Amino acid sequence: MSLLAAFLRRDFRLERSYRLAFLTQIGGAFTTLLSAGFLSRLVPAHEAALRPYGGDYFTFVLVGTAALSYFSVALGSFSGNLNDEQQQGTMEALIVTPTDPRLLLLCGAAWPFLFATVELVLYLLVGAALFHARVSVDHLAVAGGMVLLTVIAFSAVGLAVAAVIVLAKRTGLLVGLIGSAFALLGGVLYPISVLPRPLQLAAEALPMSHGLDGVRRALVKQPDLGVIGRDALVIAVFSAVLLPVALQAFQWAVARARRTGSLSHY
Repeated sequence: MSLLAAFLRRDFRLERSYRLAFLTQIGGAFTTLLSAGFLSRLVPAHEAALRPYGGDYFTFVLVGTAALSYFSVALGSFSGNLNDEQQQGTMEALIVTPTDPRLLLLCGAAWPFLFATVELVLYLLVGAALFHARVSVDHLAVAGGMVLLTVIAFSAVGLAVAAVIVLAKRTGLLVGLIGSAFALLGGVLYPISVLPRPLQLAAEALPMSHGLDGVRRALVKQPDLGVIGRDALVIAVFSAVLLPVALQAFQWAVARARRTGSLSHY
């Protein structure tokens, strides 16, 4: 716990010293929210593709964009933290300590997750207040469980990318490509049912599409718990397979970098 608290204190102090970046991030989220609200006025509420999610396009996009922002933290925080340590020249000093490097990586992601959680809640509350999003809280625990499962799946991908960073040093393009693929096929702005069949098959192989589908279904008045359960099973299997592999790959990458003396390279 002391290690986690140390990382939280450090990152909070860094965040506090860059107030303009904080305000820019909040302003960007608010702009996205307004754009979604105005765009929703062009989409009729009786669209068949939106019926499983309550029929309201703004609520559909609100949940999608909020979740994408949150899941992106899971995808990019590990690699982002490593990049920061590389640029500051502290990566070698941090990883050669007796502490398990996987624990260091997880603690380093604590602040981004904490900040993203607060941002997610505020985003949903403001969206509901300004544009009257149709969100039912009767099964909020189910929605929270789906978010947690999807974050674990995204974290597994993020850990795999972090392992590549330790070896290849720069993978910003890789993270961008993965994020773009998730945004395109994950059902953020539209249901995946409107995609061509080949893209639908690709989307169904991604944890994000199942995560968003489950979260959205859990936030309607009468959710289909059977469909949500199937979404949860797909994500759980994905995480159970990839997470141990990603953790082992990161440990192997650190061990190899130690042997070759490349930890301090950038």
